[in-house]
Amino acid sequence: MSNPLIRASDHYVLLEPDSKEKIVSKQEAILWLKNWLNKIETQTIYQNIKDTDQEFFEELLESTYELEIKLGYVIKWFAVRIEPD
Repeated sequence: MSNPLIRASDHYVLLEPDSKEKIVSKQEAILWLKNWLNKIETQTIYQNIKDTDQEFFEELLESTYELEIKLGYVIKWFAVRIEPD
């Protein structure tokens, strides 16, 4: 588990196969995650979650770091600290 101070910064690096990494805010990461959860090919517990359950998505971002969308296609994310200029 990463340091809680890093999570307090509310920025995430998003990783998708065959794409460049993206650094986004926590809200953007939640939207990204919601979009991917709708694309999961196999039946999972995540498909029963309502899009309005903000606490669930925040917990998912903080408690895990990857999700298999289909066989062999895994998205990943992790918290980062953004230093001000």
